[in-house]
Amino acid sequence: MPTIAEFEQTIDTRYEQLSQLLDLTTQQEAAIEQGHMNELMRLLGVKQRLIERFVTTSDQFKREFDSFETRPTVSQAHRERNQACNTMHQELLAREAKCQETLTTSRNEIGEQLMRGEGARRAVAGYQQTSTPRPQGGGLDLSSDG
Repeated sequence: MPTIAEFEQTIDTRYEQLSQLLDLTTQQEAAIEQGHMNELMRLLGVKQRLIERFVTTSDQFKREFDSFETRPTVSQAHRERNQACNTMHQELLAREAKCQETLTTSRNEIGEQLMRGEGARRAVAGYQQTSTPRPQGGGLDLSSDG
């Protein structure tokens, strides 16, 4: 069974991880808004590793909480910090959903632009074929010089 100090340390770790995830989400939102897909991919890689650590820490938090026979008595500061973690986690989930929605909309718009661009390219190619003058008479010299 963990001590209260160890349990409070787990709360602190979750808080730090969520703070970092929210910071990365802010950078992610900017990359999406500016259309910087390479930066977005880099951020998502960093974020994925941090999410994995956060899930591990959250599992540890639950195991530690459940290991106490009675509700653990943590400091007021850690109760507030734990409540902040819950709030931050909900904010993170909402912002992630918004990022996903924005990326889906952007992907669909790009797809439509590509389709319009392909249609325009085909139209131009079609007009070029019909506007090229065809030679008259087949281009053979039929004069009789002898």
